[in-house]
Amino acid sequence: MEDLVAFAFRFVAYMAFGLCMEMLVAIDGIERLVGVRIPRRVPRRYLEGFVSAYMIPLHGLGILFLFEPGSALISGLPIPVRFLVYAAGITACEIGWGFLLDRTLGFFPWDYYALSKWRIGKRGYSLWTLVPLWGLAGMLLERYTSLMLHLSPHVVSYYGF
Repeated sequence: MEDLVAFAFRFVAYMAFGLCMEMLVAIDGIERLVGVRIPRRVPRRYLEGFVSAYMIPLHGLGILFLFEPGSALISGLPIPVRFLVYAAGITACEIGWGFLLDRTLGFFPWDYYALSKWRIGKRGYSLWTLVPLWGLAGMLLERYTSLMLHLSPHVVSYYGF
């Protein structure tokens, strides 16, 4: 039961972190990364960001079961190597998740990437302009996952397990 509580805590923390980061990038940065204007429902001054609930499994489970053990495996490597591994790995996950959603649902939430000249693949499952940002995200996630792993036992004991 303790492991389940720890996993649930980290799943929610990773899901919230991922969705918040997506929303912050979507407010302004995504059009720069895509290289085209994206139609908006409200004026930019409202700082509206957009995310998709289809990203919850990728953020929550992907970080929990892929990133945590992966970062532990490469923790002893030099920073530039870890940066490259994260850039390639997170890009591969984005491409894989986009492909899976496209095949099962007939679309993926960031299908507007196909409008970009920097798209990866014909459908634009990722962008070349995102690759270095995924490396930075991986470096940030190292610290965040370390904090969540440190806090997990305290959360478990708080709930009396």
